Amino acid sequence: MSLLNLRRAAKASMVTAVAFAGISLMGAQPAAAATEGTTGMDCWAACGKLTNSTDHGVSVTLEWGTSDAQRWQWERWVFAHSSMGGNASGVDVDGVYIPGGCTAFGNVYGFGYVIPVVWGGGWHKIQGDQNANLVGVYC
Repeated sequence: MSLLNLRRAAKASMVTAVAFAGISLMGAQPAAAATEGTTGMDCWAACGKLTNSTDHGVSVTLEWGTSDAQRWQWERWVFAHSSMGGNASGVDVDGVYIPGGCTAFGNVYGFGYVIPVVWGGGWHKIQGDQNANLVGVYC
């Protein structure tokens, strides 16, 4: 499948998933929010996670902050075919960095929804109750 066809399929799937997620979550109770950048035993209920299923390592941040400079202060490296964060792990991953000129493909999983994502260069937010799974990075 060509990259263009892959993008079109991802976009069509994303529109359907977003609509479904919105309908599914309308009646849902709000989840307990984790403190941004929480580490240690406080991170049990809603901690963001990145699963890196690609052949490339990526940077994540444990603190979203208000600027890229703050995100880089909390930067950690997630090796290829590994993960960081998640409920009961003691680590709350708040975002992932995709290098400029690269595109990452994957899914974001939350309570009752899956959203396909196509991310270009820059920082991308991972909410406290989400698991972002990258399946490809192309540069």
